[in-house]
Amino acid sequence: MARDGADISESEVIYPPAAEASPSRALVASPVPSNVPATFGGFAPRGPEILTGGFNQTWMTHCLRRRWLMAILMGLIVGAGAAGALWWAFPETSTITAYLKVRSKLGSDVFDNQSERLTPQDVQRQAMNHLTLLKSPLVLDAVLQQADIANLDAVRAHQGQEINWLTDELRVTFPGDGEILEVRYAGEENADQMVKVVDAVVKAYQEKVLLQDRLLSASTQADLRQVLSDTNKRLETRLNDLKEQSAKMGTLREDVEIPQLMNEIKNLENLLVKAQDDKVNLEVFKQLAVEGANSRTLVDQAVAMELEKDPSINMYKEKLFQLQSDLQSKLSTSKNPASSQIKQLRANIQQIEAQMAQQQAEAERVLRDKISKMPNEALRSAIVEYNIRSKSIETSLAKYQKDLDAARTKLLALGVRDPQHEMLEANIDSEKLIAGNLQERVLQWQVMNEARERQERAGGVSDFDKVTVMQKATRLPSGNKLQRVAIAGMGGLVAMALTCYGVALLDFRHRRLNGAADIDEGLGVRVLGILPTTSLKALTGSSLVATQVAEAIDNVRATLMHDAAAVGRQVIMVTSSGTMEGNTVVASSLALSFARAGRRTLLVDGDLRAPALHKLFGMPIEDGFSEVLRSEIDLVDAIKPTNNEGLYLLTAGVCNADAIHALATEQPQAIFEKLRDQFDFIVIDAPPVLGISDALSLGQYIDGAILTVLRDHSEIRKVYKAVEMLKGMGVRVLGSVVNGVPLKADRRVVRLHQTGAYSSAPRLTVKNEI
Repeated sequence: MARDGADISESEVIYPPAAEASPSRALVASPVPSNVPATFGGFAPRGPEILTGGFNQTWMTHCLRRRWLMAILMGLIVGAGAAGALWWAFPETSTITAYLKVRSKLGSDVFDNQSERLTPQDVQRQAMNHLTLLKSPLVLDAVLQQADIANLDAVRAHQGQEINWLTDELRVTFPGDGEILEVRYAGEENADQMVKVVDAVVKAYQEKVLLQDRLLSASTQADLRQVLSDTNKRLETRLNDLKEQSAKMGTLREDVEIPQLMNEIKNLENLLVKAQDDKVNLEVFKQLAVEGANSRTLVDQAVAMELEKDPSINMYKEKLFQLQSDLQSKLSTSKNPASSQIKQLRANIQQIEAQMAQQQAEAERVLRDKISKMPNEALRSAIVEYNIRSKSIETSLAKYQKDLDAARTKLLALGVRDPQHEMLEANIDSEKLIAGNLQERVLQWQVMNEARERQERAGGVSDFDKVTVMQKATRLPSGNKLQRVAIAGMGGLVAMALTCYGVALLDFRHRRLNGAADIDEGLGVRVLGILPTTSLKALTGSSLVATQVAEAIDNVRATLMHDAAAVGRQVIMVTSSGTMEGNTVVASSLALSFARAGRRTLLVDGDLRAPALHKLFGMPIEDGFSEVLRSEIDLVDAIKPTNNEGLYLLTAGVCNADAIHALATEQPQAIFEKLRDQFDFIVIDAPPVLGISDALSLGQYIDGAILTVLRDHSEIRKVYKAVEMLKGMGVRVLGSVVNGVPLKADRRVVRLHQTGAYSSAPRLTVKNEI
């Protein structure tokens, strides 16, 4: 049967039955491999990984699929609450800005020069003064004293803390470290009222600065005039002193001799440099001569030339050449390369080579000793030449240096002047410079005062004031609307995502079945069949779902019949780990499938406490399995034929404590032995394994059990526990049937259903709704 999504492919085939002597894939828990790493403390994980694994993306997807409605509703509620809280926590604010131009120094730019500009440290110090003054209590108190400002709602909201409020909230900066002063306020107060407050602060600050500037200007002008008067008096006195000294002494400068001495000094300096270069070159010549005389290469060449002329060595070479020629001749004519004559020739060659090498080594030693004791005439002549040239250069250097010192001394003597006269001239030059600067500054003040008076009479703002308003307080468009929307939206989305994650995590605690793969691959129980979502009522009609269920159950039946033929499985129990997992649907459909296959089949309602098969087949509940267990009726009388040929039903009967107790005794053994003789297959609709012991009691008399599970309902831990309990009782789990999996019907099944091929097939009969 086809599976939904990735659980099983459309062409998946049911596992073939296992041979009797071989291990079956229907077994649930395989032994843990030895290479599985132990957990903390050295203990291996309990159960398969699907029971012990963590919460991953796959689990979250399936958990949200099951709880999507709850996750969406709770996510929307929590997300809306979080978005509302963030919207309230980040209220909309208004921004008010005003810009002022603050001059670094007084005076028009026309009178600026480089020497009067302030240093960066002075500019920074003045900027800090302006920032402190604008937010000082002196300025803010002057603003708050105004009645129209004090009565504003924005100010009255901070009654008693007005100065602290303005000090904390006003932002005063010099953007870009320039001369533009920015006053900024950002808050929740009324924007129009805050425009008035900021304008009042700027005006009060400007008045304070202008008042100080005017007072300083008046004081500075008077000081400049007094200093200029004193400087002119000192300058006049020093000029008179200079005139008197100049009249007493004449000029000592020699206009002709000094240029000649300067040229002579220059020539002597050039000669000194040239002589020093010659000295350096001479030292290099000496070093090269010494290294050439001691060169090992030259000695080796001389020894080699002498060895070439040695008669003894040449005699050995001739003998060696003759022996080698004889050897080559013998080798070319003799058929035996190892003859005694050839060996003798080779021995003679080796002897001659050894003698020649010994003679050559002795001759080389004698030659090297001889060469080392011979005088080096080339080196001796080079040393003599070096001494002569070095003495000549040293003499020239001494003469040039002496002449240079004499010329410099004479030049200094010609240029000597009276120190007092030179100091007086320097003081006069300094006083002239100071007087000129003071005079220029006084003129600047006069021009500036006249221009300021004209501009003020015209009703404008003076260009010479230190502080001028470039832009009055202006409300900027609200810049945090988009931020508020973004913060609230992102916060809501995050809260919604976390809520969905929490809902998925809560559902993950139950580890419900996600699909057939969780049973097959996760727990190791083979999947015999996959059924779509259905009910007992849907099985009684001729719908497409009923056709799909019949096809899936027929696959299960084929597998079980193959197992029965191989190992003799006749009594099959259909159970589950919990209630509402499709036991009755699978048991009744499987029994009907056996009957359609021509097998005499008995369907036993083994769920004595909550029977349902009597309603499905429209039969009375009395005179059933419970009465047989209590020995109230015979087994033959309890078995009732159904409307489906080959299918018989043993209802649950009227259950009481005696029937439950009898089920736990050996009494059912005889009952099932009789039933094995009468029927080909016996299908037991058993109660859940967990919670009550009825299924385990019935498991002692069966050949195998089929475990039914319901997708998105069955808990994997309970399924695993149920299988382990069945195994503990010696019950062989044949496999599982997964219910509630959305399936797309195969086109061949749909075609047969549309043509009515299944209309004549046996159907379950229901008289009362379940």
